[in-house]
Amino acid sequence: MRAPFTVHAAAVRRGKPRGQSTTEFLIIFPVLIMLVFGIIQFALIYQARATLNHATVLVARAGALNNGDRTSMRTALLKGLAPLFVTEPNMGNYLATLANPEMLVEVSPIVSTITVLNPTRAAMSDFGRVRLDGVGGRELPSDTLAYRTSAPGASSRISVQDANLLHVRVDYCFRLIVPVMGRVIHAGVNALTSFDPALSANGMHDPFGSGGTTVALNCTLAPRGPRIVIRSEAIVRMQSPFYESNL
Repeated sequence: MRAPFTVHAAAVRRGKPRGQSTTEFLIIFPVLIMLVFGIIQFALIYQARATLNHATVLVARAGALNNGDRTSMRTALLKGLAPLFVTEPNMGNYLATLANPEMLVEVSPIVSTITVLNPTRAAMSDFGRVRLDGVGGRELPSDTLAYRTSAPGASSRISVQDANLLHVRVDYCFRLIVPVMGRVIHAGVNALTSFDPALSANGMHDPFGSGGTTVALNCTLAPRGPRIVIRSEAIVRMQSPFYESNL
């Protein structure tokens, strides 16, 4: 008498969750897609930051070798950022990318800025001399530094040796290309930096090196958005006299 009832109860238990897995999948699928898209976009941001770090070193090196010339530093930035846009791992494609008009947009002042943090005008006033090439103006001497006094200047409060450390900062409006998550991250970064000034400082609170709202670069003016600012800095010793006209 109990066997039929037992079989019937088991059948009811087996049939009860029918369709439940489909409902759960429909609920979790959008979340899963957002998670995957977010991982991809954050990976691209970190890749861009690593590339920008290398490009910034190239910028500083070009400035150190060319008297702080801005054109030379822009050219170095172009070469450093090109790996973000190549499609094939060969020199031919790299050179073609450098010649692409879109690359000129990526290194334009609207999308990227190069700021010389050192030397300063105060250091130039302390240690500057008349340019030896006869062009006119002043330059910061970079020769025989080991034999020059290490006393700090009256205005800059640093020595001539420290004044010859070229410190550059590059801000770059990185384009967020992943659907949906790109705009989510863009909105989130703008909201956080607007309400929390602490996010403007580099460090653990600013993992992408974005200076928040303190940078002069305005990514809303950059074409083909949305974009967020990523930042990198580099320091190298000058290998040529820094010209005052390049400050």
